[in-house]
Amino acid sequence: MMINANLKKIEQLLVSSQVVFTVQDLAILWKVSNKTSLYSNIRYYLGTGRLKKIHKGVYVVGELDDINSFEVAQKLIIPSYISHYTALATHGIIFQLYSSIHSMALQSKQLTMFSKNKKFVYHKLKEKVFYNMLGIEDKKKYLIAGPERAICDSLYLASGLAFDSLKMIDFDLLKKVSKIYDNKRLEAEVERIISERS
Repeated sequence: MMINANLKKIEQLLVSSQVVFTVQDLAILWKVSNKTSLYSNIRYYLGTGRLKKIHKGVYVVGELDDINSFEVAQKLIIPSYISHYTALATHGIIFQLYSSIHSMALQSKQLTMFSKNKKFVYHKLKEKVFYNMLGIEDKKKYLIAGPERAICDSLYLASGLAFDSLKMIDFDLLKKVSKIYDNKRLEAEVERIISERS
């Protein structure tokens, strides 16, 4: 009976659209409210190799090479969304690739994923800006700044950044997004970018 119950639990993870789970995700998915039972189940699956620990309180099902780093980034710090250099490179705005995954969050932090020695960098945004969803795209397993939001987040963090390609930018949206930061320097930089492209 125990074997069937355990099989059912692992099947729930396998049929889920996720491959990265926090302890809270597992508690909800398995409908286990008792912490002792929950951690007992987690230890069991870690022992069988069906579940792998990638960071404190964060686990994956499947092969480590198949993990989406963006999905991992969302689980290491909750809430957060992919942005800055990572989003700029993803959208083709900068051509340089960075090995670290950059995200925006309510705190600044750097974390390393145990299994792959991959670095995740979180940049602090004030709450008012962070919770404004203008220019953020929902990819189901993770959130990522759209091109315009990625530019504004990046200019907010570092003045005078250069961008390699602005072909796909909606300049009206860029201007609108720049206003949510309540930052005159950022707005001026965005105005300069727009005027140079006109």
